[in-house]
Amino acid sequence: MNPRVLFLLIGSAAVAALIWFLADLFPGSLESDVSQANLVRAFALMVLIASGLILSPRLNLKGALKSVFIWGMLGLVLVVGYTLKDDFKAIGARLSGALVPSGAVESGPGEITLGRQSDGHFHARATVNGATVQFLIDTGASVVTLSRDDAERAGLDPDTLSYTNRFQTANGTAFGAPVRIARISIGSIELTDVRAAVMDRGLSGSLLGMSFLERLSAFSVEGDTLTLKK
Repeated sequence: MNPRVLFLLIGSAAVAALIWFLADLFPGSLESDVSQANLVRAFALMVLIASGLILSPRLNLKGALKSVFIWGMLGLVLVVGYTLKDDFKAIGARLSGALVPSGAVESGPGEITLGRQSDGHFHARATVNGATVQFLIDTGASVVTLSRDDAERAGLDPDTLSYTNRFQTANGTAFGAPVRIARISIGSIELTDVRAAVMDRGLSGSLLGMSFLERLSAFSVEGDTLTLKK
């Protein structure tokens, strides 16, 4: 058989296989008669154009094969990348968590992801009134809770606050002072006038509690990835 004809047949079979794969990947995309007719016309036109090019005596078949292979591999990479985009996002969050502890990954407009740390918890590096604060994300905490040191770095004076609120911590009962934080930002997510408390003692680190999380449109955990959406 003429190698050009064989190349044309193999190429047509490869395109048909790709169409079948995409139709299976996106169910319902070819259910209508119009979609099927458009696909048949496009496939026939593609075969017609390819036939004219491949069967032309001026065509460098070796060069054409090389070009088709390169473009075919690029197309395959794009298809596989789209199919596995959620897995890649999770992997990216894990890598970011390992390389940059508490670092947020921008996964979309107003959306960030955080990877679970080696202690089994999610941590976030946030900006509080312009100061960098390391938070443990705690859905069991009703409000954002700052240690004395973090509160002072964020422009609050722990010595002038009134510690009237009672809190239950891992170390027992502790007292905190209610405050309002002017601005908290994690990556592209920024909230203003956030309810918080400054702990007098009994808190080794700051907690990002529900007074921040409940003001987001959504937050969810999938495996080792926490997603926050503004």
